[in-house]
Amino acid sequence: MDTAEAYCTVRARLIELAAQLTDEQAAAAVPALPAWTVRDTYAHLTGVCAEVASGVLRRRATDEDTARQVSEREDRTLAELTAEWDGLAPAIDALMSGPDGIRYGLMAADVWNHEQDIRGALGLPVTRQEAACSGVAAFIAGLLDYQWRKASLAPAVHFSTVEGGAWQVGAGEPAVRLSSTDFELNRLLTGRRSRAQILALDWTGDVEPLIDRLHLFDLPLIDLDV
Repeated sequence: MDTAEAYCTVRARLIELAAQLTDEQAAAAVPALPAWTVRDTYAHLTGVCAEVASGVLRRRATDEDTARQVSEREDRTLAELTAEWDGLAPAIDALMSGPDGIRYGLMAADVWNHEQDIRGALGLPVTRQEAACSGVAAFIAGLLDYQWRKASLAPAVHFSTVEGGAWQVGAGEPAVRLSSTDFELNRLLTGRRSRAQILALDWTGDVEPLIDRLHLFDLPLIDLDV
């Protein structure tokens, strides 16, 4: 599954989930996103789409961008947020499936990870093996590889997953190898695993000196169950 399909799939799941949530659930804190509630997370997902579709946001979103997206929608209900998000779907889907779709691939990683953040916050089960998860894993590993090679970072790291994924990040012979799952790789590379959780994974080689390069976003200060 490519990133455009993954985004569409997860968006549909999250909109369906939102329709089932109570006000209390919408107001629940999200441990992976300490400053946000479930409703705030939906506000961000809606806001980033609005800004990408309008051309306001043409780069990777900063903390200031995401804070703005949430604050501008602080008075909207969850139903209003998902209605806006759904209304933006044709524009976003066209961008993500278009000739420059790779530029928007990080949005698929964003929405997939926020789905896990939300479900974890609400104590809901997650699907750990599915096509959207695998598509996101391939994209994130490829993005990290591009960043490492561009910066000439060494040594390389090799990832393999039980679903059959195999990716090398960086050039040259890998000094460190990880055997895991697509789900755990996604959560690791997007900063959803604490330092202790990272060290506890099935590594071959000494990963500790490389940990700070292995995630696109800051690590959580607490262990996350999801």
